[in-house]
Amino acid sequence: MATLTIRCQCGEEYHASDDSIGRRIRCRQCRRVFVVTRPEPVRASSVAATPRIIIPVSRPRWAPRWAPQLARAVTVLSWAYLALVCLSAAAMWTLGDRTILGTVLLFMGRWVFLLPLTVLVPAALYYRRFLLLPLLAAGLVVLGPIMGARTGWRRLLPAPEGLHTRVISFNTDAADFVAMVLPNLLDQWKPDIVAFQECSPRLAEAVRTITGWNHHESQDLCLLSRYPMRSADVMDRSGLDRVRQSDDIGGAGFAVRFVLDTPRGLIRVGSLHLETPRKGLEGLMVGGDLRRLRLNTQVREIESRLARRWFSEGAGPLIVLGDFNTPVESRIFQDQWGDLADAFSMAGRGLGMTKYNGWIRARIDHVLTSEEWRVTRATVGPDAHSDHRPLIVDLTLVAKP
Repeated sequence: MATLTIRCQCGEEYHASDDSIGRRIRCRQCRRVFVVTRPEPVRASSVAATPRIIIPVSRPRWAPRWAPQLARAVTVLSWAYLALVCLSAAAMWTLGDRTILGTVLLFMGRWVFLLPLTVLVPAALYYRRFLLLPLLAAGLVVLGPIMGARTGWRRLLPAPEGLHTRVISFNTDAADFVAMVLPNLLDQWKPDIVAFQECSPRLAEAVRTITGWNHHESQDLCLLSRYPMRSADVMDRSGLDRVRQSDDIGGAGFAVRFVLDTPRGLIRVGSLHLETPRKGLEGLMVGGDLRRLRLNTQVREIESRLARRWFSEGAGPLIVLGDFNTPVESRIFQDQWGDLADAFSMAGRGLGMTKYNGWIRARIDHVLTSEEWRVTRATVGPDAHSDHRPLIVDLTLVAKP
């Protein structure tokens, strides 16, 4: 059976047999449609070769003259997009809080990395469908390393034996509304330990008067515990106060350390609220003030280092919860808190965004645990009239063998 080699006007070649005579073929390069016809007979003196046909066809209305150029452009843009998101993920995880670019990537609305897919995916479907593979890979990089999506597969594992404890971290944004509905929230959450940040005077009063709970209030931190409190110590932040007097860059740096008496023994609990990067980023965006951004980053790093060192004092299982104002990709977070297990990273499902600021979402509230704890579940609660969402975590203090 003879083989025909058919070349489209754009240069793309196709191979067909005699059985394909009369069939219509759509060019995968330029999208033209042409009909396979029998070639003209060649002279006997011609060198034997595979017949080659060039078929002039009319250009469909939906296949413009520049279709091959568009197809090549889609190819280049698709692979460039994959390279861009991979480089951005690497910069975020290695340069976050170490360079200006890395810091901006940490706190920007990361969903913008998905926008090119709205154009590239339809273009790939129309021109070159094999480009869906690199675009799929790019989308997974955006959802995973960049946006921090988690599958929560550890929820499928059986819960170990031990002390089951539910802890909650919630920045109330000084919302007095939380004070009015606090008993209802506690009934809904059913927690054992609740840490509030930006605890307003009205909320602090509600914490003091609620029955059946042990409580502590200090600065903008409040804590409720079902377990008796053996001690509560406030971290000395006099050094941070001196820094704060310079350009109003210094931050919160509030931290309180507790020792709680549980049915399985004493545990350590740290509650904190660290400085926001907003002051440095606003200076960068408004006036290009690099010095302000660097100073803000320096203060944030000092706060984390002091708090981590302070919480490490003592012995026993440790839980640290609060508003870190830092995502997990930050080098500050990794260097100072990376030896502790992040609850949502371990057992969360989805993106876990806890901070809502217009079109920007960020996961900056965390519950961290030492190795004695197993995280069985981590979820972000519904809106409770704050710019943050409560982070709800179920923990198990593993029974000693």
